[in-house]
Amino acid sequence: MKWLRVRNIFVAALCAATACAAAMRESATPAIQQPARQPAVTLVWPEPPAPARIRYLKALIPTTAGRKRSLLARFWNVVTGGREEAAMTQPYGLAMDTLDRLYVADTFGQAVHVFDLRNGRYSSIRVEGESLIGVAVLGDRLLVTDSTGGRLICLTLEGKRLWTLGREAGFDRPTGLAATGDRVYVVDTLAHRVVVVSATGAVLGRFGSHGGEPGQFNFPTNIAVGPDGRLYVTDSMNFRVQIFDPSGKFLSLFGHLGDGSGDFSRPKGIGIDSDGNIYVVEGLHDVVQIFDEKGQFLLAFGGSGTGDGEFWLPAGLAIHDDRIYVSDSSNRRVQVFDYRTERR
Repeated sequence: MKWLRVRNIFVAALCAATACAAAMRESATPAIQQPARQPAVTLVWPEPPAPARIRYLKALIPTTAGRKRSLLARFWNVVTGGREEAAMTQPYGLAMDTLDRLYVADTFGQAVHVFDLRNGRYSSIRVEGESLIGVAVLGDRLLVTDSTGGRLICLTLEGKRLWTLGREAGFDRPTGLAATGDRVYVVDTLAHRVVVVSATGAVLGRFGSHGGEPGQFNFPTNIAVGPDGRLYVTDSMNFRVQIFDPSGKFLSLFGHLGDGSGDFSRPKGIGIDSDGNIYVVEGLHDVVQIFDEKGQFLLAFGGSGTGDGEFWLPAGLAIHDDRIYVSDSSNRRVQVFDYRTERR
């Protein structure tokens, strides 16, 4: 009997809510049809009349990804005190798998958010950690760095933990990740080096040391693998990008401290497009800067703010099929752009 009373109350409340919503829609119907909404202005960089090279596409957040919940599901959530999907608290690392699923490490959310871009769905993977920074996909394995915890965590793509490497393996403050072939490259910020790890959790090697000479690091943060296998590392407090071959041999570097175009103050996420151009997140000035393969400055896009194409403390970056994904950290979203090559 108690259950019947609860059910009757719920049904009555739902009917009332539905009727109220219908009445509001009816009363809101305009007597005169309003003109169609004009499409939003396309955001491109550089501005016309110069040929567009970067175009803003959209923003990704958990509450707008995937299928919309029904009225019944949303009402029952309110009645029972249930919780909606948690928003991203501070997105950082980004990685894409072969099925067009974007993985986003949430620094303080203890989760990796998964955006299935092919099917328009969203899910999340719970990861126990103090501060999740880097994420990478290596075959059927998901790698995540717990920076404060000093750990590299390996999971299945469904979230089952396979192994963990911690301070016993020499990690101090692991941050950025990049995966290719059968190995993952781990930036160890406080140790000022890059550690090479196999898919099974074996440490294969290390390169780098503390300093300002070529091949040395001063608090590196992020790493990316180019189409040719070269490694690109943001050497943050040396205010530069260093480039290595797959074995860790130093090749070249570019960048210096400054607040002008092409300068660095807080370089973070990094990625490479199909033409070999190098994209570097400049976290302090809320822009992404683009350089050619020789390190010559080409273009910057973004700017400070909360609107489309604007950033608030951006952090990570990933490029897949010339789509550019930027973790807009304090805006709690991932923004998506595309590179308009001259071949298009």
